[in-house]
Amino acid sequence: MKRFKMRWPALKLEVICEEIQENKQALDVLVSNMPIKAIQGHEMVGGWILRARAVHMQKHPFELSADALSSEKMKDAPVGRVALLFPQGSSTEVLVKYDECVDDRDYIPVAQVEPEYLDTLKKVGRLQWQSASRTKEIYHVEFTEVE
Repeated sequence: MKRFKMRWPALKLEVICEEIQENKQALDVLVSNMPIKAIQGHEMVGGWILRARAVHMQKHPFELSADALSSEKMKDAPVGRVALLFPQGSSTEVLVKYDECVDDRDYIPVAQVEPEYLDTLKKVGRLQWQSASRTKEIYHVEFTEVE
């Protein structure tokens, strides 16, 4: 089973994510590009979702057809779902649902935060929301494969 780590160095927090049944080829492309570093953001309208925009895939471009991938609405996804938005070429966005949301757009689910890390994920989410809405601190997220 393929696994990867999301780590926020400034917060000294990390979570482990594992593959799901859907979209294994998309996860393979994401993992093959690790390590990846991006600026961590937060969804501003749709709910409690971490959002890393401009995630660059510098080693292997994303060349899978959208028709070959399944999608799900974030509002229907379980807490801890990791999904991609608009993966194409050398970039994508990585989103992680950490609590309830109303976002009814379609995303490409690729992984799930392991259950024992959900509290940590929620803590990161709340700190990032505080940053996005008040303190304006910049946090980086690092994605690395777990052997």
